[in-house]
Amino acid sequence: MAERPPLLPDLFRMVVKMIVGGVLVIGLVSCGVGCVAGAGAGGKTAKKEPVAKTIYGNKDSDNAIERIDIVGPILTHAPDETDGGFFSSIQVLTYGYKVKEQLLKAAKDDDVKAVMLFVSTPGGTIVGSEAIHDGVLAVKEAGKPIVAHVDMMSASGGVWSTAAADKIFADHGSLVGSVGVIFGNFMYYKDPVAIDGGLFRGGVTTRGGVKSTVIAASEGKDLGNPFRPMTEREKTLLEASAKEFYEKFLDHVTQYRPLDRDALVDDYGAMIFANDAAEARGYIDGSRTYQESIAYIAGEIGAEGDDWKLVLPPEVPKSPLEKMFGASLAALSSGRMEAAQDAAVCAELKTGPVAITAQSLTSLCGL
Repeated sequence: MAERPPLLPDLFRMVVKMIVGGVLVIGLVSCGVGCVAGAGAGGKTAKKEPVAKTIYGNKDSDNAIERIDIVGPILTHAPDETDGGFFSSIQVLTYGYKVKEQLLKAAKDDDVKAVMLFVSTPGGTIVGSEAIHDGVLAVKEAGKPIVAHVDMMSASGGVWSTAAADKIFADHGSLVGSVGVIFGNFMYYKDPVAIDGGLFRGGVTTRGGVKSTVIAASEGKDLGNPFRPMTEREKTLLEASAKEFYEKFLDHVTQYRPLDRDALVDDYGAMIFANDAAEARGYIDGSRTYQESIAYIAGEIGAEGDDWKLVLPPEVPKSPLEKMFGASLAALSSGRMEAAQDAAVCAELKTGPVAITAQSLTSLCGL
């Protein structure tokens, strides 16, 4: 049986809390691991060569199909991409530029004959999605087949990032679509008397209400201040920006997929569709199981019988201490640490227009 990532739960917020929780502990863990490793090598750690892992098929085959995952909300840059740290390898968050780097390496690697994109995402930032798209084009330009396999969901940024793949298949019971752009809700508290749910889940209650004073230069600099309503001019300008990104989204998907632009605008909207409906509209090329998608790719590279293998991108192996602490992070999470990780993820999703389903954004950030 092929190894595959677990299905994502409906509430991505819960998953992110479990994995990213303990962000305040990571610094201590990193220091401890670094100190132990440094002490054993005169203050310097030995550099380990990245290794690939065969997860399915004939490990002795020369026909390697590299599986690259787009799983969870799509962000842009990992917090630290220079050392292969904990955050850069989280599998329930996708960092667009990390995936792009993996795709560029696969395009140049003579041992990699094709690429499988394993997709299970509600979407995310436009910048991160476009970065993945650039990597997809690099693989195609190298003359290698690249096929996307949707597992449960490919919405919004998932559609943007994979549109240029040679084929897009969806496993049975998946949802695909949501071509649209959203600016996360701008909250306005009218006549507040209390605030609850801050960065550290704190609360403030006063008898005289809450007053807000903002010192800003330039109109709209305090846009998003929850203690004043948005002006009509600000709303108009934001709507114009959202429309600009939406037009680019429409141009993008209709360039690579057999989707009717007028129907996207007037009929499909930002809805998501089950397998048959998604195929009829042009979002996907058919429904296949995980194994069937792999078999299709193997056929595209001319592999006969079992003369192929599915591999993961090379990664720097973790030490026993890193594995031990990494597995313990969820158990070490506290309410305040969960709040801090929420802020870290939502900060990127809320800073600009994103291609993500509104339900997922609400689940993650409470908007």
